[in-house]
Amino acid sequence: MFLQSCFLSKRLLLTKTLVPVISRAEFSSGLNAFRDSESNQTRQSETVGRSWSVKELRRKSFEDLHKLWYVMYMERNMIFTESNLSRRRGIIFPQPERQTKVKKSMAAIKTVLGERKRDRIAQHVLRQSNMEENESNYDGEDEEVQK
Repeated sequence: MFLQSCFLSKRLLLTKTLVPVISRAEFSSGLNAFRDSESNQTRQSETVGRSWSVKELRRKSFEDLHKLWYVMYMERNMIFTESNLSRRRGIIFPQPERQTKVKKSMAAIKTVLGERKRDRIAQHVLRQSNMEENESNYDGEDEEVQK
């Protein structure tokens, strides 16, 4: 019995010292990142912007596309959270067109990155074929010198 109580007290001490205590306010503030900061009334009165076009995104650098993807990803998660909460509460989700615009923007980013990847692969294949051509030409010159 004594050993059992010592073990329990040591375990409690370890958990108290090693595991930080997270208050309810800190935990909920992390989850509030998935909530819309605007109220439903302001969302319903505001107009929604447009999605990013592929033409616009082709001019962006990889870093800019990465940042934009991250922003779109967070927006998508926030929209999913808000639509789920609206469904649970039985209220109309404000500006449902935001979801399609975010989806189109993310698809446009993927399209641009895919184009860049295909271009990079084509350039690599072209370089490889040029190197092989140069090597075969060089080998042919050596054979003529040896004869």
